[in-house]
Parts: sequence; C-alpha cells; structure tokens
Amino acid sequence: MARQVLILEDSRTQAIIISKMFQRAGYEAVCVTDMSEALAQLSAQTFDLLVLDVFIESHNTLDDLDIYREHAPDVPIAIMTAGQVNNPDAGATALNKARRARVKFLLPKPFYFDDVKQVCGDVDAYWAQTERAGAAAVAE
Repeated sequence: MARQVLILEDSRTQAIIISKMFQRAGYEAVCVTDMSEALAQLSAQTFDLLVLDVFIESHNTLDDLDIYREHAPDVPIAIMTAGQVNNPDAGATALNKARRARVKFLLPKPFYFDDVKQVCGDVDAYWAQTERAGAAAVAE
C-alpha cells in the first residue's frame, strides 16, 4: 500500500505541482489549504508524512508544530517555504526555526523531484525502522 502524505499549501497551483511530485515518488497525496482542513484530515486518517508550508496567508505554521505533533505523533514533518515577498529574510529565518524545532525535512522553494524522492526514501527508511523496532518489542 502506498504511503500517505498530507500537504498543507495555500496556493492551489503549487499544491497540484507538489502533490504530483509525491505521487510520482509513489505516495498518495492529500492537499489542504489551511490548518482547520489539515486537522480534519489528521483526525480522519493516518499519514506517513506531513508537508507544511510555513506561511499560510499571514500565519506562520511553525507556531503550530506542537498541535500537528499532537494530532500525528511520530509522523515526520517536512517544512517548505519560499519566504515572503515583503520580507526577504523570512525564508532563512523560518528554515532555521524549523531546524531548531527538530523538523525532519527542510524543503526551500523551489525544490525539485529529486528532493522529494530523497525525502520519500528517508521517510520509507524511518517507517521501516519503526516497524522493525515495534516487531522486536512485540517478540520480546
């Protein structure tokens, strides 16, 4: 069964492009445009990866990482950002904040299929290791 990725992106055009890259990498993608939709999806189904745009309208998604982690414990998070037009340092600041918050993956825009493929490979390895650890704990 294909892995599931939840993509939070407020630009429908970018959401389509990003979801197609994840689909090409073998993932099933669900796209949402705001936090309430994201939390509804997290309550409705299980995801293997969360891909969150930092700036959704005027809100900074990094301020809500704890909420996403409560709704999807142990699920790796990828943060993507191009920054803000009126604040050229916002992208770098956001990526540094995400790194300090122990986000697993940073995807500065623009990113490419090879970047998505690498993230998907790392996510697959993470879940394989988690599943092996769980199986070993059950066997003991």
